[in-house]
Amino acid sequence: MSKNKDPNSLINLQREYILDQLKSVQEPGQLYNLILDDTTETVINQVLSKEALLRVVTSIEKIDAKRRQNTYLRAIYFVDSTIYNYKCILADVQTNRYKGGIGLFLPSLPNNTRVRSFYETKFINNPRVSAYFDNTASIKYIEANFYPVETRVFLTDSNTPNSMPIYYNENCMDYVLDQIKASARALVNLMVLTGEYPLVRFYCPQDATHAASRLPELLADEFQRQIDDYARLNHDYPPQGNPDKPRSILLITDRTMDLYAPLLHEFTYQAMAMDIVYSLERSGKYNYKSENEKGEIQEVEAELEDEDDEDWVNLRHLHIIESSELIFNKIQDMIKNNPLMIDRSKAQTSGDLMYIVAHLKGFDEERRHMTLHKTLIDECLDINASRKLAEFAADFEQTCAAGGTSFEGERNKNLHDDLIVLLARDDLHINDKMRLVLIYGLYRGGLIEADFKKLVKFIGVNDRQIISLISRCFTNLHKLDFPVVKSDVKDKKVVKEMFHTINNEGTYNTSRFSPGVKRVMQNAAKYQLDEDWFPYFRDKPLEEDIPNGDSRMSPSTSGLHSNGGSLRNVRIKASWAQTSARAGSQIGRPKQRIFCFVAGGITYSEMRSIYELSNSLNKDFYIGSESILKPRDFLIGLQGIDKAKSLADLDLHIAKPKPTDPPMYLFDDGRPKPIPAQAGGGSNGNGPVPSHYQKRASVGSTEVPDKTKEKKRSKLKNLFK
Repeated sequence: MSKNKDPNSLINLQREYILDQLKSVQEPGQLYNLILDDTTETVINQVLSKEALLRVVTSIEKIDAKRRQNTYLRAIYFVDSTIYNYKCILADVQTNRYKGGIGLFLPSLPNNTRVRSFYETKFINNPRVSAYFDNTASIKYIEANFYPVETRVFLTDSNTPNSMPIYYNENCMDYVLDQIKASARALVNLMVLTGEYPLVRFYCPQDATHAASRLPELLADEFQRQIDDYARLNHDYPPQGNPDKPRSILLITDRTMDLYAPLLHEFTYQAMAMDIVYSLERSGKYNYKSENEKGEIQEVEAELEDEDDEDWVNLRHLHIIESSELIFNKIQDMIKNNPLMIDRSKAQTSGDLMYIVAHLKGFDEERRHMTLHKTLIDECLDINASRKLAEFAADFEQTCAAGGTSFEGERNKNLHDDLIVLLARDDLHINDKMRLVLIYGLYRGGLIEADFKKLVKFIGVNDRQIISLISRCFTNLHKLDFPVVKSDVKDKKVVKEMFHTINNEGTYNTSRFSPGVKRVMQNAAKYQLDEDWFPYFRDKPLEEDIPNGDSRMSPSTSGLHSNGGSLRNVRIKASWAQTSARAGSQIGRPKQRIFCFVAGGITYSEMRSIYELSNSLNKDFYIGSESILKPRDFLIGLQGIDKAKSLADLDLHIAKPKPTDPPMYLFDDGRPKPIPAQAGGGSNGNGPVPSHYQKRASVGSTEVPDKTKEKKRSKLKNLFK
């Protein structure tokens, strides 16, 4: 079980919900086999270990895997509502594989008439199926179809590493509504699990020019329709709660609201590691070498996203310098507090710390975590030093995001020259330089194509095709509501409302930028969010929910003014470590929940800001999307929304054909089969295997899938190595 006892953690809430559902359908003295599909296996793996699950059920199997006859077990089918899964269950019924069945089905997508028709006509009205599920008394639908990845962060999709092409590539238009319905279904599941019936607000850009400008509104409409339908069918929803608790808020926006956030270099531990460390940037796993107690160097692969790792939870949102100091001090404290377990003769320098940690007796888990984080933080610092990101690139990026104002509050009129110097550096990677050019283009309100071509040459790429692919990233930005490439030098600069803020007080000079989501969510929680830009979809808050002194946020006040200070000032305590004085004003009142969904992907800086708001405003904030975008993912996404990218090029899970017929081996009950009358003949009709499966197997059209050709990596992806 989790060490993290936060009752408002999405991981804990879903874990307890699933365990309660599994326990509620079980009877004393009975043995149960848990059957999962790809979707529910991913859900389970997010919140429960296999060991914890096996304390509740006897065994765990996949619905389309080869499974033995277990007539002494009852099967609990925790699966999605699909025709394929229903057919797999029909095979279990036909072969008498289990003693009986219990259905814990995820709700199907709304208006899916094919699934509903199959369920009603060919599944549940089958007398054998009805008896198997005790006349439907053993079937229930559970709302568990979302994926908590952190305490306050969730995903609505586990199969889409980058959702930008689905929403912004015109070749994917046929799948936009399907993706919207799937995201809305996951959001409804989240609300049902948390017991919330939220007020819905959505981003409605007043100056939008792009084709997907109504995306947040479409999501809001679909979510409202689905949750209203659920409430009509379930009279116990929403549950009776504390009458003093304000109604929750769901804000729906999309990636276009803040284009700086996915481009700027971040210097907090989590964001920096996921951005610049090769293995984490590409696979989400960290590969490193570590010394064990025997003095042997071994290769280690670790996943960082572990809410039970207290070091990770405490360090991930700190500036990399602060996280380095904290882990160093923790190691020093462990050495100091365990003098009898340490060979101090080996500790001549600070560089010997890791040797000492490796040879500590006991403390296996704590030692593993300390070794992981000390190694990774040191690698982040080394990479930063070699690429001089904090020294040069960050100042340029922060100044652009601040509208050209430096940390001292002075206007920098030489940003173009600074950019040329940066692009000429050999220690910056190509994707670093691309980000700098895009950030500069956002700051300038667009550049003519000739200027972009000149800047691309400074990047140091000579291959024509590569230059073309890089240029597409700039050109495609217009699909995200920022036509950064101007056709003529006389064209007006792009003026787009920006919601991010710049803070020069109590922060690092490399971390002045705060993403737009933070400011928007903060104002939503205070009911000070402009209703033209962020209208309520239907219901508005009650008078008693609105705090005194309500003053709506003016969209023209973008908070980009900088205060004085030294560009190279000494470090001051980070702003997100400071607690707002007004946090105590509502202590004792049940916490309101504020949710945010960002269609098209969220960034690590946006995730961090949700924790900062929760700590400062005495409310519970949560954020989610279909995917988490690292800066490299955003650049690849910009290439992926190009019209030249077809569905085949994009390889989207939502566009792949889904299996329809279950594997033949599911119809095998283990009994000897009669020998066919002639070679290649079908079943004689008496065996459990349907004849059409026999026929199809004889020609080998479905049982031996063709090997798919490996797709060629695009030149742009190779460029990001």
